[in-house]
Amino acid sequence: MIAPDPSIMVTSDLSIFLGNEGEPEHCELMFQVKDYCFAREDRIVGVGVLQLANMVEQGSCCCWVQLGRRFHIDETGLILLRILSQRQTDEIAREFVRLKSECRYETESTIAASMSHQQLVS
Repeated sequence: MIAPDPSIMVTSDLSIFLGNEGEPEHCELMFQVKDYCFAREDRIVGVGVLQLANMVEQGSCCCWVQLGRRFHIDETGLILLRILSQRQTDEIAREFVRLKSECRYETESTIAASMSHQQLVS
């Protein structure tokens, strides 16, 4: 589950062609929207996931995807990331862990604004 951020809006078209050797019902499309800048470090605007199982029968999909700050990973996923992160020579494992672990850069003003919208429950 990705926590929604209604202040971010990106419109884009994407075409993906899959071969017939895999099972797309068991796949997901994970993506990041980044802000690339010459003068500073690139920053993640948001992350999102689309389940390909939702598109298999239709052959296409037109939808809005909310971008979140980071991916929610359950306990099993965290265990897998810990195992993969120990593979020092496996470049694919290191890249997978990096992609799943990155989160959106938050400025102090963004954090303050999001805190002002939260309600405290006692």
